[in-house]
Amino acid sequence: MSRTVFTAAALTLGLVAAPAAAYAGSPGHDGLDTDLLEARLDDFAELADHSVVVEVRDGDDTWSEAVGDRSLETDAREAKPGDRVRVGSVTKSMTATVLVQLQGEGLLDLDDTIGQHLPGLLPYEQDPTIREVLTHQSGLFDFLPYLYPSLLEGDISDVREGYRNHYEPEELIAIGTQGELLFEPGEGWFYSNVGYMTLGLLIEEVTGETYRDVLEEQIFEPADLDRTYVPRDETSGIRGAHLVPYVTTGDPSDPYFDTTALSNTQMWSGGGVISTVGDLNDFYAALTDGTLLTAEELAEATRYVDTGKSFDYGLGLMNREIECPDGATVEVFGHDGDGLGHETISFHSVDGERRISVAWNIGDKHGYTDSDEFDDALDALMAAGLCGS
Repeated sequence: MSRTVFTAAALTLGLVAAPAAAYAGSPGHDGLDTDLLEARLDDFAELADHSVVVEVRDGDDTWSEAVGDRSLETDAREAKPGDRVRVGSVTKSMTATVLVQLQGEGLLDLDDTIGQHLPGLLPYEQDPTIREVLTHQSGLFDFLPYLYPSLLEGDISDVREGYRNHYEPEELIAIGTQGELLFEPGEGWFYSNVGYMTLGLLIEEVTGETYRDVLEEQIFEPADLDRTYVPRDETSGIRGAHLVPYVTTGDPSDPYFDTTALSNTQMWSGGGVISTVGDLNDFYAALTDGTLLTAEELAEATRYVDTGKSFDYGLGLMNREIECPDGATVEVFGHDGDGLGHETISFHSVDGERRISVAWNIGDKHGYTDSDEFDDALDALMAAGLCGS
């Protein structure tokens, strides 16, 4: 789920400083400044004892690299650019795309209320519309602070105790809606995984199929996302070659906790997709080239609302500006994600020419690394990929 979620919950993310391992990646291409990209990746990787996978595209040219090992074990194999990760809230872009498609098929209207399709699911008189839930303007709170309250204090003891627990979506929604709405629907902005869990149930209600099958049929197959999947209900772990996800513990004698066995039900339609950086670039390309959405549907999905933060938000899409080394700015869209160990960003120039997806495997809840230094290094890597050569 998104890094934004934990920011809203007043949690701090960073990484632990240690030297980076050797590269394992593809050769450079003339259309990309691979020397600059490798230098920026080095700067980013050197901030932490973690693995990083990245793919950058500029037109028809592609550069991909992997830094470090797949796990922190002494006999671990080197990471590869095609290794899988939990993409967290990048999933929200896929969930939203399905709902835009369903509107195009006449199965719903995004201005319908949730109660028109799922009566009684949300315990409020004020009934948010599907669009308000998609843009996080519903007033719904979240379930993560209830599942893991100790994280608010920089303590992962609740994660250790509960990360393997399976839940039904209705259970998580009930947990996250035990309080009042934060504001009248449409009158504010708050990032809510409760909302996107609700949208997963909405997809199942409208289509009569499982969320997993709908994404396979309407997103993964048409976009040729061969290494992407939604895990089956009540499962844990990650299929195939993947980076091992960790969160930091705050204990110097045992600094990392392996979250591979996290129950996939805790992520689901708000953050449960497992993918690769290459497939994420393919997804956003298919989102904008007519494969998944018509031009009119894409225009609706990219109608952004002001969040009061460093980005605006559309239908499952973040919109922000990247500052380039020459002082110019580039408008980009995409999403970031926090998979409770895996961290992911996937952003793309509005003209569709330049793309970057990056994932790493340690979610630092204790701020071992200076957060400003970390953000600056990540922004520099993004700029190297998105500002063009």
